[in-house]
Amino acid sequence: MKCDNLERIIIALGGNSIDNGNNTDNQQSEYIENTFKKLGRTISENEVVLTYGNGPQVGNIYDKMKEDYNIDICDSMSQGLLSYIIANAYDKIKYEYGLSRDIIPVFTRTVIDENNYSLKPIGKYYDKKLNDNMIKLINKGYRFSVKSPDPLDILEKSAISSLLSDGYLPLAIGGGGVPVIKDLGYYKSFYGIVDKDLASSLLGTLIDADRLIIITGVKNVYINYGKTNQKALKNISYDKLLDYYNGDQFEEGTMKPKIRAALNFIRKGGKNVNITSMENIDKLCEGTTVY
Repeated sequence: MKCDNLERIIIALGGNSIDNGNNTDNQQSEYIENTFKKLGRTISENEVVLTYGNGPQVGNIYDKMKEDYNIDICDSMSQGLLSYIIANAYDKIKYEYGLSRDIIPVFTRTVIDENNYSLKPIGKYYDKKLNDNMIKLINKGYRFSVKSPDPLDILEKSAISSLLSDGYLPLAIGGGGVPVIKDLGYYKSFYGIVDKDLASSLLGTLIDADRLIIITGVKNVYINYGKTNQKALKNISYDKLLDYYNGDQFEEGTMKPKIRAALNFIRKGGKNVNITSMENIDKLCEGTTVY
């Protein structure tokens, strides 16, 4: 049960904002430490679930391990890798700044709709297309892509909600959670990746969160992105953003799922969504706010 005087918030960190594909583990730790310096007050004064993407990390793992393991296993490996880096970084800032909440990593599985999926880019960027399993991203190059099914449920939602109510900082939905399919009374694997923002939005709905904060690589959401008439969106209503979404203003695999996650969250009862960059975390009003 949520405490009446606290706002319940999902903060979704982008995998590319932690690692651009070339960062060392120490560099990733420094990024996360700087993030927690800015998030310290928000975490201390509210009920917060921290989620995180894994695009570069799971891509690198899969590139090295694909002869031995399927993508879902590599996805589970990335949860362990990133939860270790993030938890240690938080504990350092908790000690230095006197934060009160303990961080608890929660290995997360996401029930998916195997018949409804898009393609999600993972791993590093390439200058040219190496095979048919690659997607070109605007002004960035090519990345390998895998099936990314829609999330239907979060198996660990009750544990996450209980940890929140007990005063902890859950670290969950790593890389969107490892995708699973319900088969009779148990769950089996699916060879794909769940979008972290869609899964974070779903978790927010399931645990009655008030706000969803999506941290990405840009300060604002833009329309006409990459063109001479591009425009930053600041405060925007659900209806207006839906018009832009239906007008194909956002690129699949990058900003489009974030917009869809924001729309889902507001449509299902959430109050606000903030979309902005890591550098702008402590100035959310300057980013994009959806209401």
